[in-house]
Formats: sequence, structure tokens, C-alpha cells
Amino acid sequence: MWIGWFFALGGLAFVGFGIAMVVTTVVQRQRLRSWTPTTATVREFETRTRSSSNGGSRTYLVAHYEYRGPNGEEYADEGTVSNKRFAVDGSPVTLPIVVDPLDPSRSMVAGERTPIGCVIPFAIAFAAFGSLFAVIGLGLTQASVR
Repeated sequence: MWIGWFFALGGLAFVGFGIAMVVTTVVQRQRLRSWTPTTATVREFETRTRSSSNGGSRTYLVAHYEYRGPNGEEYADEGTVSNKRFAVDGSPVTLPIVVDPLDPSRSMVAGERTPIGCVIPFAIAFAAFGSLFAVIGLGLTQASVR
């Protein structure tokens, strides 16, 4: 009986993860459209490495930047940058960002978004496999009751 609930709850977690992938991408795209575009000055760059469970790793570039909000206050934030080129001649490096008009302390690097066309197939796969596991799990719980 417990194995059925394990399958059902695990399947629902996969369905939830698939839905969350789409929601996160849509929210990020909406922010890029509705937030105020501005320019930030990069204080420093940092490389970070994220390890995966299969022994591989991914290295990415993070920019620590400062910007002036619409109210004139100075803010600092960080964001992942990719597909951008920066001069290393000592001149100040600027970065296009978008700022939340309701909370200027929240910002995001402009142009750093995941194409929704790439997310949809993964979300469908997670939701489909999750639904399958949930149905199998519920079937196992019903079979153990009889």
C-alpha cells in the first residue's frame, strides 16, 4: 500500500515541477516586458560552478552590479550573464537590466531569459511521466484495498 502512495505523491511532485517550469518562465518573460529598463555599472564578475549528480559541472558568469533606481537611490544586485562580450580595457562596464517599478531593489539582467519553446517540451515530459506515475500509484493503492 505504501508503495502506491509513494508513486502517487512522487508523480504529483513531477507534475508540479513541470508546471512550475512553465510558470517561472512566463513570469520571467512578463518581468522583462513590464519592468523599467535601465543600465547598471558592473562592480565585479565572478565565476560559479554548479556540480551535477552525474559528476559533470557547469561554470557560469555572475555580474555584481550597481544601479540607480527611479527614486534616485543606489541599489546593488547580481545576475547571471551569458552571450555577452565585455571589454577588459579598464573602462567601466555597463549592463542592461530591468527594475521592478514597485520595488526598485529588485532587478534582473535584461535579455537573460529562457526561451519558452525550450521549456514546454520538458514541462510536458515531466507532467506526462508524473501523471503516469500518479495513476499507477493510485491504482496500486486501490489494488491493495481490495
